[in-house]
Amino acid sequence: MLNIEQLDVNGATVQGTMVVAPGGEGHPNMILVQGRKGYLMCGYLNLAAAEKFGDAAVLVGGADFAAVLANPIKGMTEAARAAGVKDGMTGAEAAAVLA
Repeated sequence: MLNIEQLDVNGATVQGTMVVAPGGEGHPNMILVQGRKGYLMCGYLNLAAAEKFGDAAVLVGGADFAAVLANPIKGMTEAARAAGVKDGMTGAEAAAVLA
């Protein structure tokens, strides 16, 4: 099942896409929160690949959109850092920068 929502983060709008339990029942969701300048991704997706492609990408854990936005970021690409994402930000703060 695919769930797509428009999310408000600190006054900016981003698109959240969630693939619900892609590995089957009991597996975590695959989550992507996309802004105009870059995106947040869950651990299913590969930060090293995002770096290779020059993407402004931020790694954040969470089982749903609310958790991904509330949790602290776990890592980022150099392009995300250059866009203004900083260590210690929450997913919502990073998403607002990348919106």
